[in-house]
Amino acid sequence: MTAQQAPQVLLAAGPAPARRRLPFSDPLIVAALTLLALALRLPNIGRAYWIDEAISVGIASHRVSRIPSLLRHDGSPPLFYLVLHYWMAAFGTSEVATHSLALLISLLAVPVAYWAGTQLFDRRAGLAAAALMATSPFLGWYSGETRMYPLVVVLSMVGVTLAWKAVTDRRPVDVAGAILAFAALLYTHNWGIYLAFVTAGVLFVVAAARRDRRLAAQIAAVGAAVVVLWLPWLPTFLYQAHNTAAPWAVRPNIGDFFADPSSALGGTLGFLIVPLLVAGVFLARPARRAGDSYVSGLIGAIGLLTALTGFLMAQIEPSWTVRYLAVAVGPLLLGATGALAPSRRGRAVVAGCCTILAAWSVTGSLLPNANSQYAKSNARAVARAASPGLSAGDVVVVTQTEQLAAMAHYLPRGLLYVTPTGPVADPTSVDWRNIVPRLQASIPCDAVAPTIDALPVGATVLEVNPARSLGAAGSAWSKAVNAQVFAIDSMLARDPALTPIGLYNPALTPKPFSPVDAVMFRKTSALPSCA
Repeated sequence: MTAQQAPQVLLAAGPAPARRRLPFSDPLIVAALTLLALALRLPNIGRAYWIDEAISVGIASHRVSRIPSLLRHDGSPPLFYLVLHYWMAAFGTSEVATHSLALLISLLAVPVAYWAGTQLFDRRAGLAAAALMATSPFLGWYSGETRMYPLVVVLSMVGVTLAWKAVTDRRPVDVAGAILAFAALLYTHNWGIYLAFVTAGVLFVVAAARRDRRLAAQIAAVGAAVVVLWLPWLPTFLYQAHNTAAPWAVRPNIGDFFADPSSALGGTLGFLIVPLLVAGVFLARPARRAGDSYVSGLIGAIGLLTALTGFLMAQIEPSWTVRYLAVAVGPLLLGATGALAPSRRGRAVVAGCCTILAAWSVTGSLLPNANSQYAKSNARAVARAASPGLSAGDVVVVTQTEQLAAMAHYLPRGLLYVTPTGPVADPTSVDWRNIVPRLQASIPCDAVAPTIDALPVGATVLEVNPARSLGAAGSAWSKAVNAQVFAIDSMLARDPALTPIGLYNPALTPKPFSPVDAVMFRKTSALPSCA
């Protein structure tokens, strides 16, 4: 049966038959898979914050009315930060407290995947999807990070599933659910725009294939409703797009388009897992019904086209990174399980992939590593080592601006903070607006030196540097940051009023994803920093 014939078959079939009651064992299996996910992810719950997490915690720590204005300087939508605000009000700001929120959402992805698989296909696909979500390296990593990506995965699965159910079953409750899910996704991550756009486009193709003008009009109305719900945030989004964007990003190449989605689906074993899943889809082809092949192809296409849209848009405005592919993870895995589940071979492939991923995760947790809690950043270790030498009124010079919130979170209160662009009144967030030209125009003797000169003799200055050169790709951002790090470091080293008294570089082996080190100075005279 051709792809052109499949819509006609689905249309001729009439209303969807009542779903049979699912076996009693399915909830137990899903519960067991959820417990497996908990066991795999729990070892990472206490990892120290890195840059993005500290910014999340810092922004969410403000009163609710201030969060949207702070996000104008950051570049993200507000939903996750609002949820995090109330979560921290109840449970605190420690790593375990905030990571518990991400962990809980990542565990929710398992039953949601089961529900989505059964709604789109059948119980076998639901169980396969739940198993892949339970062992997902992507969710495993971000279940221990105070960021919105597990929520993006959950909302993308719900939105795409309800959108397809609305097309096939024509139930108002599915339509309303799809509208709310996509609106929530747009308020969670900007790449939700790509998924919403692609989903609407694919469903328009379905309507055109059915020659169903009423369906096309309904899809347009649903899209308009999502936009209406998003309109209050649209001015802020446009401001962010013009002023913040992703200055650290570079344009991806064709190799990134294949390697990064593979990493999102299979982690460090993506080079093995993704080819296994693709091979399984072809092996399972004879066992699939035409309707299931059609639906799995559409759902998978939504995920693939979403990633492609992000790739193409990143050629215009660099914004590509593996974590943003959270919007495509759900549809891609749902499409794969819909294609694999009807066949014993396909289910064996799913079971094999899940076994490999679970074993790999367990192995990583058991391998001896004295600094595993600093896999993302050693900012906490540096702050703890340097804190005894600091007192209220001392100065912290953060040469890599985006490390500001992490150091402010871990260092004692009452310190003064300076970045390459000057003193900072609120170190809990980072002002990304036009950061590259601001860095390029800044001069340490004008931006940093006056704060040090104003210190009394005997005061302490802590300089926090990135422990390695940033941005090997050579973006304008990395060049500007590295130039400022060098210039400020040189100025402080030559400062006649400062005497180095300590070097702090703990937890650098194995090197974290975002490492820092620090030098402590004592102010021993009133000579100006820049004579």
